[in-house]
Amino acid sequence: MYVRMTFFKLKTGKMQELRETYNKEVVLAHKDHKGIRFVHLLESLDNKDEGISITAWDTKADVEAYEKSGDYEKLVAKFKHMYAEEPSLKSYEVTASSDPIILRIF
Repeated sequence: MYVRMTFFKLKTGKMQELRETYNKEVVLAHKDHKGIRFVHLLESLDNKDEGISITAWDTKADVEAYEKSGDYEKLVAKFKHMYAEEPSLKSYEVTASSDPIILRIF
């Protein structure tokens, strides 16, 4: 399994707007992509203007197909006016898990 994480910092007071847009745009945009496992929005407990968007994918090929689709860039653009600074995207492979079947399947 592969995970993509976008770390972001918002302008003060923009989290509610981001959350609403995320549910309307990001969650729906991923439903048609092959291999998507989940889409999650995490909001910091320590700083109300920071968060992480996480997507999980079945295979590296699924991640690469999503990256080539251009959808990520289109979605990030919808939030541009909310960001205090450019978001940071990082990708990871899941190599250990409390649910070991995940590692055997993929």
